[in-house]
Amino acid sequence: MSIRMISRVSAAVVTAVSALTFSTPANAVGFYGEVRNIGTNKCLAVPNSSSANGTGLIQWTCNDNGDQQWLMEKVPGGNNDRYVIYAWPGSKCLAMPNSSTANGTQAIQWTCDPTDSDQIWIQDSWYRLRNLNSDKCLAVPNSSTANGTEVIQWTCNDNLDQRWS
Repeated sequence: MSIRMISRVSAAVVTAVSALTFSTPANAVGFYGEVRNIGTNKCLAVPNSSSANGTGLIQWTCNDNGDQQWLMEKVPGGNNDRYVIYAWPGSKCLAMPNSSTANGTQAIQWTCDPTDSDQIWIQDSWYRLRNLNSDKCLAVPNSSTANGTEVIQWTCNDNLDQRWS
């Protein structure tokens, strides 16, 4: 094989690898996986794999389906602890609707905008996910273990229903 041919093959391989590298968000942490509530042992889910903006998020028995796959992408600011959380396959993100700061507001999915504070989440050392805009934590009300329970925001506390792994 000539040097010219090796150069062409090498260039093609680099191009292919580069294309794969950018198929996930640039600051992605790891890979798509479950966001599991530590208190209930259920997963954050998009009901019926909906792709609609405003779909209310729920918890469901973890099952490795696409509707339970999430990707955390770091965004600038804070102490390197801010994330946008992408729902698989990546065009929608975990959000709080209409800049709500009210306890009990159901989390939704919305077209991703990594500059929107309704979509920026701060993960602390207790594995809580606190919304940048509302300063409230993602929670499962009353630590319910029922499938289909709405995932909401609530004033941050020490309860396990606000901890996610």
